[in-house]
Amino acid sequence: MADKELEQLHSNFFGPSPGEVKDRPAQPLDPDDEPLERIAEAHRRVADVIEGFDKLVEKAEPSFRPVAEAFLIMHRRHDRELAAYLERAGREASEHGTFFGTVNRALIEARSWIENVDEGVMDRVKEGEKHVLEGYAEARDIGQTVEANAMLRQHMADIDALLVKHAT
Repeated sequence: MADKELEQLHSNFFGPSPGEVKDRPAQPLDPDDEPLERIAEAHRRVADVIEGFDKLVEKAEPSFRPVAEAFLIMHRRHDRELAAYLERAGREASEHGTFFGTVNRALIEARSWIENVDEGVMDRVKEGEKHVLEGYAEARDIGQTVEANAMLRQHMADIDALLVKHAT
């Protein structure tokens, strides 16, 4: 995938340099704080894509299964890290995503009836990843703690690395 395509896919990733990111000072967090709500939203988006990748791994052609598994493993790790952060901040982490997770599963199931689930689905994978990256960028841009910003930027870099690695 060309740098320009990556920039268009998630231009916010190429946004502010680390020194320009709005870090909040370390302080006790209010569980109802807007920055935590944005992290919770990013967490729900990750849960939604996990549901889709669960089904994608199940339906993937053998040649594509390792790619789907790599995304699933990464998102499960991100899910655990986001949940742990939210819980440390005193906020109960959702164990489920939104209605869109169910839609993701249903779409993959339906598509598997009419076409092979192989590298041809990467455009749809990119769209799902864009939605997750937008959630991360919104959470980061509202102003987070240093710890949260480091986690969000690392997750964005992980997604970027997999997209580059599996670009078609």
